[in-house]
Amino acid sequence: MKLVTKIDYISDIDYSKFILNSKEDSILYYKYQQERPFYLMVMVNYQHNELILEFTGKILLDNYTSLICTGTAMDCLSQINRLGICHLDVDSIMEDCNVVKCDVTKDIECNQMQDIITNVRQNLSNYKKWVTKPYRKEGITIENVVKTPRFKKRLIIYDKAKELQSADNRHFLNAVSNPNEILSYFNNKIRFELNINTMDQIRNLLNIPNNTLSAVLTSKANPILSVIDEAIKYNICQQRTMTLRDYEHSLLLKECGYDMSAVEAKVRALSAKTTSITRVMKVYKDLYSQIQTEAAPNIDIRALVA
Repeated sequence: MKLVTKIDYISDIDYSKFILNSKEDSILYYKYQQERPFYLMVMVNYQHNELILEFTGKILLDNYTSLICTGTAMDCLSQINRLGICHLDVDSIMEDCNVVKCDVTKDIECNQMQDIITNVRQNLSNYKKWVTKPYRKEGITIENVVKTPRFKKRLIIYDKAKELQSADNRHFLNAVSNPNEILSYFNNKIRFELNINTMDQIRNLLNIPNNTLSAVLTSKANPILSVIDEAIKYNICQQRTMTLRDYEHSLLLKECGYDMSAVEAKVRALSAKTTSITRVMKVYKDLYSQIQTEAAPNIDIRALVA
């Protein structure tokens, strides 16, 4: 989560812990940043007379399983005070700040991560508008193809327990008093994480009138479901009866390893010169699509996050 608030709400800054950025003897900003055991950035921006705070849910340490919500937001700010690098006026920030970037997450009890990955890859609503990428070794990223940042949508789905046990999180687990309890909580849980990186997107996806912290934390919207509905299609159709001609076509598909370029080469080699290759290939592509749909894992991703 990234917050922007008034510069008046920070005091007692330990400047030895901050990086100074200046220009022509004029101070632009002081910046503190750490990556471990949790990510934190504190910027005192004199150019714009504002204070910028950015942190991840791991700042909650022992209460990490509670995530950042109405009940824990104040604890996040208090944790920054405990570091001794500065003093934040927690109450004032809670009342007077804007959220300019946030991640919306939902943890689901499910042990079918591979089925979810297969299902997503086979059911994108539009393969030109949406793409998938691997996320580490245990997940998948769904992104829309756009040039304008305010229209960008990025949803990550991954095995949370495996992610926590990666080398990157070793320092976090060493910093908490209950690592086994946290790992046990996330066992068999899959995390859906939607990255929202602009103020417009926050308002639109969370269906809120402004970007105040209160509005964001009390939103009743389900932006993860909204993105899934947009990115993934679900064809509700009955399995069709296979004809003899379908069976013959399926044998050729199988012989070519379901490689459409190999299928087309075989069709061209066996067809008359007057044959419409495009028309014939449509039959094979439709049949292949049907086979994929029927073989797709029987898991309703939409129902998981609804």
